[in-house]
Amino acid sequence: MNGTPSPDRPAAGARGARLLVAIIGGGFLLLIAAFVGMIFLVHDEARLNAVGPIAAAPGAERGGVVFHGTANIWEVRGRLTLDGERQASVAIDFVGPTGQPAPAELAVRLGLERADDGAAAQALEHRLVRPGSLVATSAPLAPGRWRLRITLPEIEAVQEFRVEP
Repeated sequence: MNGTPSPDRPAAGARGARLLVAIIGGGFLLLIAAFVGMIFLVHDEARLNAVGPIAAAPGAERGGVVFHGTANIWEVRGRLTLDGERQASVAIDFVGPTGQPAPAELAVRLGLERADDGAAAQALEHRLVRPGSLVATSAPLAPGRWRLRITLPEIEAVQEFRVEP
């Protein structure tokens, strides 16, 4: 009490330092665990981004959308339009990391599925226009939300669109 330091004071400072180190260390370990956990939570599905609309024109009376994204090593550039009968026309270009087109033997499958129900995707037949570029046309689509699925080795790219009544 006479100004002599109490033995509890240094222990309280050390306890506070230990608590601070424990909080920082725990946060760091949590961050590492989150990064490791991402490996198990990531789906083999890449969302493609709608870049902009396509105005209505002959053969695309209902307009459409330009989309772009990356699936595995391939840059995917596409256009999806709807005609007056609600048939979807799809044109897709695959560009590699050095700007080369995808080889003609690249295994690509296209499918269309309703986003509203859990039904399996309907296969969409396509034809190769030139290496890395393909086109496809669907049967008339019912109004609602749809997904275009582009299946490549090891990954699937998805573009959502809406068909108006």
